[in-house]
Amino acid sequence: MSKRKKSKSRNRTRGKQQAKATPAKRWPAPGLLLFAAAIAGSAFLVFLVQPMVGKRLLPWYGGAPGVWALCLAFYQVTLFAGYAYAHLLLRLGRPRLEWGLHALLFAFAFWALPVLPGETFRPQASSDAATGILTALVANVALPFLFLAATGPLVQTWFARAHPGRAPYFLYALSNAGSLGALFAYPLLFEPNFGLIQTGTTWSAGFAAIGLAVLACGGVALARRGAAEPASEDPAPADTHEAGVRPVALWMALPCVAVMLLMGISNQLCLDVASVPFLWILPLAVYLVTFILSFASERFYRRGPFVALVVITALALPIADPAFSDPAPLTTFQSRPIAISLYLLLLFGTCMVLHGELYRRRPAVTALSSYYLWISAGGALGGLFVGIVAEHWFIDYYEVPVAFAAWWLLVLGLAMRDSRSRIHFSTSPWRRLAATALAAGVVFAMASHERFRTSGVIHQERSFFGVLRVITSAEGEAPAHVLRHGTTLHGLQFTSGNLRSFPTAYYGFAGGVGLTLQSAAQGAPLRVGVIGLGVGTLAAYGRPGDLYRFYEIDPAVVSLARTSGFFTFLGDSQADIEVVEADGRLALEEEERRGEPGWDVLVVDAFSSDAVPVHLLTREAFELYAQRLGPKGILALHVSNRHLDLTNLSFRLARAQGLAAAEIRTASAPQLTTVPSRWVVIAREPQQLADLLTSIGSASRKLRLPGDHVGVALPIEPRRGGSAPIWTDDYSDLLSILSTPRG
Repeated sequence: MSKRKKSKSRNRTRGKQQAKATPAKRWPAPGLLLFAAAIAGSAFLVFLVQPMVGKRLLPWYGGAPGVWALCLAFYQVTLFAGYAYAHLLLRLGRPRLEWGLHALLFAFAFWALPVLPGETFRPQASSDAATGILTALVANVALPFLFLAATGPLVQTWFARAHPGRAPYFLYALSNAGSLGALFAYPLLFEPNFGLIQTGTTWSAGFAAIGLAVLACGGVALARRGAAEPASEDPAPADTHEAGVRPVALWMALPCVAVMLLMGISNQLCLDVASVPFLWILPLAVYLVTFILSFASERFYRRGPFVALVVITALALPIADPAFSDPAPLTTFQSRPIAISLYLLLLFGTCMVLHGELYRRRPAVTALSSYYLWISAGGALGGLFVGIVAEHWFIDYYEVPVAFAAWWLLVLGLAMRDSRSRIHFSTSPWRRLAATALAAGVVFAMASHERFRTSGVIHQERSFFGVLRVITSAEGEAPAHVLRHGTTLHGLQFTSGNLRSFPTAYYGFAGGVGLTLQSAAQGAPLRVGVIGLGVGTLAAYGRPGDLYRFYEIDPAVVSLARTSGFFTFLGDSQADIEVVEADGRLALEEEERRGEPGWDVLVVDAFSSDAVPVHLLTREAFELYAQRLGPKGILALHVSNRHLDLTNLSFRLARAQGLAAAEIRTASAPQLTTVPSRWVVIAREPQQLADLLTSIGSASRKLRLPGDHVGVALPIEPRRGGSAPIWTDDYSDLLSILSTPRG
């Protein structure tokens, strides 16, 4: 055949192929929109369900940060299970069977709704927290989460079948964009405007819609298998098509270290640097942004600049981080914003490198499900390490330096094997030696940074609820032991002389609760209940015949207050002391069922940090408090808080129960070892409250305090329709009570 005839033949063949492909050009826009909506919507629901279910579980377990860590570990493992399911499904090689089995999973997942655990999963006072949380998650969340988790690899594979000439990896960036949207939508849109049950119902409707969209994507893939498409603009690297041992190891190691850095830095930021509402959103947002940038295009990633950013940030951290530069417990740290920014920059730089290298090593579409399976396996391992292993192995948040060292090992190894790198094995060995020395120096700086944390610490332990430190401190000329939980002061006791028996800090003689207890202790023995043990400071007010019962959810705090020898308020008290290891609200409910006598004074001291146990500030909680008070009982709420206005919320809740309330603000009184504090005192009748305020004023004068030492604020009657909604077990809005930060 002549060249001319061959050319004509090729042109005719090409024309026929183009003619056959022409109908497909009429539908790509809506078709792509369907795939985009399915994958972004699935990711949105995955990230929306996490804070929603967490909000239901947190109140049942005292608002402990360990609840969120355990939930995150569960989600990581379930994400891996979803990817494994998708991988096995795709290996069947039978598209119609794939679609049918996934439709069956959707039906079972829809049957398992709603995802919010019901009252049957509410724990008993003495139940194990970890077991109860996992049981509730498996029973309610596992199937819907599994279906949504499988969406990523399935929809991308179906997209590749429907569009064989296009790379599907941009959909992974879109998936993370959906996750980022949910991250901000929940606290800014859903929580302020919808109750928890309503949000759960909306989520169920969204699950039904997205589930149908996912199945529709599968239907499109079945209908368009083998259709001609233009060549991919973003092909996979030619040397990473096979899922060999080395690629798989990197597919696991890179996301594993990224998740360890995310969770470790989140813990360190929220518990040690600054306990600020919504701060946990920032590191997670940074993590997702690095995924979006890395998988959107390889143009966003260059190894050198991001490694330089990490080096500079890591060296600056020991100077700027207030949690290490000054261990004094009552210091107002002015460098918090700088430290937060540096931690976020460190996370951004390290995760850009990890996710950028992960994208560089993406395989051909034929190995796509394996790729995402191993990515999810690495993330699950990282989550399990931080959420479970680190809690038992470490006494501090050492996962950050451990992950940082692992990051450097990965970076050096990858750079030395990269022919384009300046420290490739073919270059001078001195370059590799210099790079290794730099990495070792930066890791040492980070490790030293962690070591400095122990300055002044005589005891430290880590539990499900966080890290507790007992610190030696000299308040004036007197030595003292201080208990801190992150940035939150749990109590202080002097260790010598008569000062040893003095109540201190927020609970001193000149503070709101101290003046209240002195006013109440005028006659018969008192029954005093206290939610929140700390170091047991309030036991110092106990008299012979009094009963003081403390409710504490953290066994480590109980041990430190009772048997450690660092604090002796409980042992030295003249009152009968009881300690109940349980969430305070659950324990009070159990007492009410047993018909126990009410309390003369009920103290709720669980709001000093910004991880507020919301279940203690709802209408249902205040109904319980009212039931547990004696006929002349007083409720005292500690509302000192740098970032949240708990006073007006407490006033509204008291008004809803027909109770009378007032805020007592007290100034510093060093001579009486008392720091400034704010307490809301609540009584059954206005006259009873007025008598209490008169007694508090008299007690203040007896202590020879200045006339302006005690300030009293009464509720202002709201204008009609102007009062904010009160919190309930179904509705709460942390954003609505944010206030100007206080020192």
